[in-house]
Amino acid sequence: MPEFDLYTLIAQGIGVIAMILPYFIYTARTRKTLIALKFVSDALWGTHYFMLGALSGAVMNGINMGREVVFQCKTSHKWAQTPIWAIVFIIINLSSTLLSWQGWQSLLPAVGASISVVGLWCASPLTIRLFSLPSTACWLAYALMSGTPSGIICNVIQMIAIIVGLYRDIKERRAQKNEQKNAEAVSEETASE
Repeated sequence: MPEFDLYTLIAQGIGVIAMILPYFIYTARTRKTLIALKFVSDALWGTHYFMLGALSGAVMNGINMGREVVFQCKTSHKWAQTPIWAIVFIIINLSSTLLSWQGWQSLLPAVGASISVVGLWCASPLTIRLFSLPSTACWLAYALMSGTPSGIICNVIQMIAIIVGLYRDIKERRAQKNEQKNAEAVSEETASE
């Protein structure tokens, strides 16, 4: 059980502030908004984990912030459009685990962040959400092992938000397919008359 002195309370407070963002991140309708909110979230979580002495989580969130800057530029800058960036960030994630090793639990942020790299590289918010589920599960396990109540609650909220976003995506895709089928049926009826 973690001690709750003033410093730890401040760290947990930062985690509580960071907990507000997950619903908005994973229900965002555009990739640009999703990645911008993810950057802010990672800055807060990096600070939170650093203050708690959970170095692997702090380092990984710092790397994630760099990832989001590059991935946000993907649509507007040619240098950021090469898929090599995804590979570079996966290598950085895994390498940083060695530098911040605190036991096998240090693998959880690296695996979670690496899964996120693949998802965030994709253009579709649906794909981002699909990759975010296993990534969030890794971070949830790390939060449990780091003893951060705000991290645990946040990751549970994130999983709920991801599921809500996925449900909305699936519902919208079905509605679009039904509209398309109806339009095709009307077009065929008109052509046969």
